[in-house]
Amino acid sequence: MKIAIFTDTFPPQVNGVAHTAYLSAKNLIASGHTVAVFTVAKKPKDRPDISLENLQVFRLPSLPALVYPGERFTLPIGITLWQMKKFNPSVIHLHTPFSVGWEAVLMSKILKIPLVGTHHTFYNHYLKHVKLDFEWMKKISWKFTIGFYNHCDLILSPSNSLADELIKEGLERSIGVLQNSIDINLFKPLENQTAGEEVKKFFGVKNRSVCYMGRLSYEKSIDQVIRAFALINKKMPDLNLMIIGDGPERKNLEKLAKDLNVNNSVIFTGSLLYNGNLVKALQANDLFISASKSENMPLSILEAMAVGLPMVLVKEKGLAELIQENVNGIFARTDDPADIAEKVLFLLSNTDLLNKFSQGSRQMAMEYSNGKVTDLLMKSYEKTIEEYLARKNN
Repeated sequence: MKIAIFTDTFPPQVNGVAHTAYLSAKNLIASGHTVAVFTVAKKPKDRPDISLENLQVFRLPSLPALVYPGERFTLPIGITLWQMKKFNPSVIHLHTPFSVGWEAVLMSKILKIPLVGTHHTFYNHYLKHVKLDFEWMKKISWKFTIGFYNHCDLILSPSNSLADELIKEGLERSIGVLQNSIDINLFKPLENQTAGEEVKKFFGVKNRSVCYMGRLSYEKSIDQVIRAFALINKKMPDLNLMIIGDGPERKNLEKLAKDLNVNNSVIFTGSLLYNGNLVKALQANDLFISASKSENMPLSILEAMAVGLPMVLVKEKGLAELIQENVNGIFARTDDPADIAEKVLFLLSNTDLLNKFSQGSRQMAMEYSNGKVTDLLMKSYEKTIEEYLARKNN
């Protein structure tokens, strides 16, 4: 099958949606399908047609999106028409409801091609970035989001919580849940204790370590993780906190760690590409923590589960779907660093339970393997095409 993927964010950009779109394309190609990706050029001089690991990528002319630093936008005016006619896909799959997403909607209507759209996250949680974090703007954000996805023949959501919210806000089209996928052969537990000691030494871990991984941004509530760690550190001074990733809040978080007098125990790794060092960073830890209230189905947590990390998360949005209590982790109260600290101390002092949750995380992660999720995606495509053709012929 030929699949056209449209997305406003794609590598070399580093974020969850970019990596998910890339991983989806890569997995489809590995399954024998042909994929073309349409996305914005990071720089105006980027070539419009490049190859990335046997993946054809069309980079569209773009301008800086001044309302959101680091992002770019194109004009959805049919700029991909010639390439799309030549490629002639069976289905279009869009990953973002912005300028490239609207180009996908336009191509679907002009070329009569079924359209699948993945809605990845709760965009209203990101309004603070553009200084529009008001209730009236949240309503407008949802209205825009629903209006956009009602152009699709099928909407896919990585979590039940986001799917339910879309329906609640007025989505009229068919919606299904398709979780993000991970490479369980790359992200896996260490084979022995010696290997564990080596990765800990590589990252400067003193003895034991807990971690957070993801974009360092205000909506992730990483400040609460650091505040919880400051409480933990008083009872476990040899413990490290590793913060894996980068983002606009890094300087503020580094300052907070210094203000709380734990900066010598907090390791900021910066952004790590999807290679051995990222896997090693996770493997150097004993437990994963997140206080975020805005997560949908984050790859970072799935990858942490795949290497066998027990979880301490808040019971919010998609995170509530990633823990089975007494199987792979426990929930802490929302906006309560003291409770997070208490739960972490409890687990770190209970080796048997920690090992049980480690095995539980790995076992649960197997359900999100690239192969399983790609098979489900193909079934969604096939059903959407079949229903589209049936409506067209009636």
